[in-house]
Amino acid sequence: MTPLDALKVAHRWFHEGRRIDIQALAKELGVSRVTLHRWVGTREQLLVEVLWLNADRALAATWATVRSESPAHSLTAETLSRWAADVLVHPGFRQMQASEGELLARLLTRDASEFQSRLIGLVTTMLADDVESGRVTIDLEPAELAYATVRIAESFVHTPAITGGDPDPERNARVLRALLR
Repeated sequence: MTPLDALKVAHRWFHEGRRIDIQALAKELGVSRVTLHRWVGTREQLLVEVLWLNADRALAATWATVRSESPAHSLTAETLSRWAADVLVHPGFRQMQASEGELLARLLTRDASEFQSRLIGLVTTMLADDVESGRVTIDLEPAELAYATVRIAESFVHTPAITGGDPDPERNARVLRALLR
C-alpha cells in the first residue's frame, strides 16, 4: 500500500457518498493510523485532496465539453455553471453538505485552503482564454476576476452553510453569465 492507494480509496468512498474516516480507511488499507497520517496528513488535508481530485477531473471534462460546443459567450461561465449544478447532486458532496456542511464550506472556501488557491488558479487560466478570445471583455485582470467569480459560485453552492437556504444552481448560472460577458 502507498499514499496514492489511500487517496484512491478515499476518492472512491467520496464517490459512493461514504464518510471518509481515517480509522476505517487505515483498516481497509491494512496500515496503522500513524502510517496513514504520515501519508496523507490530517483528515482535513485528505478531504481537500479528495475534493480537489474530484473537482479538477470534473472541471476538465466540463471545460472540454463546453469548448467543443463553441458557445459565443464565456466558456468559464458555462463551465462553472454546469460544474456547480453537478456538484450539488454528487453523492459525496451531498453527504458532506448534509452531515458536515460547515467543514465542507471551510475546506473549500478558506483563502488559505489549497483547494481555494488551486480553483482560483484554474479559473484564472480559463478566464485568460475567454479574455484572449474576446468572449469576456471586462476590464479586470484574469486573476482578480477569477477570485470574484469563484466567490460568487461558492456563495450559491454553499448556501446551506452560509444562510441555511437551498443552493440555487440556476441563479448561479444567471449571475455568472451576466458577470462574464
